[in-house]
Order: sequence, then structure tokens, then C-alpha cells
Amino acid sequence: MVIAIIWSLPMKTMTAVEAKTHFGRFLDAAQREPVIVTKKNRAVGVMFSMEDIQDTIWAEKARKAADEGFIGEQD
Repeated sequence: MVIAIIWSLPMKTMTAVEAKTHFGRFLDAAQREPVIVTKKNRAVGVMFSMEDIQDTIWAEKARKAADEGFIGEQD
């Protein structure tokens, strides 16, 4: 499942105030790895790079195609 793939990635954490105050740094960090955003010590969101999302979507599509027999070993 896509969520399982996403949560297996390493993640940096920033507070909502840090993300707002240092938005450029926040975006740069998200290009390197997913960034969890916290508010009052509770995770409230996460920022992913477009590359992470595209990789995850393609991985899920490939897994589904393999499960349905569209890709895999040839006879």
C-alpha cells in the first residue's frame, strides 16, 4: 500500500512555526527527505517532494500490475 511505502522513508521534523518562518529551508529539506510538520508536539502534516510522490505512485502501480499478472517472470 502507498502509505506503508511512504512511512518507511526517513523523515525530518519541523514545527509549524519553523516551517512558516524558514519556508525556503523547509522546501529544501523536503527535496532531500519527507518533512513531518508538528504543532504542540503532535504531527499535523507532512511535506514530500514531487519526486518522492511520483516514485511512490509508480511503485504502487508496478506492484499492482505484478499482482494482477501484467508484469513478472516470462516463461
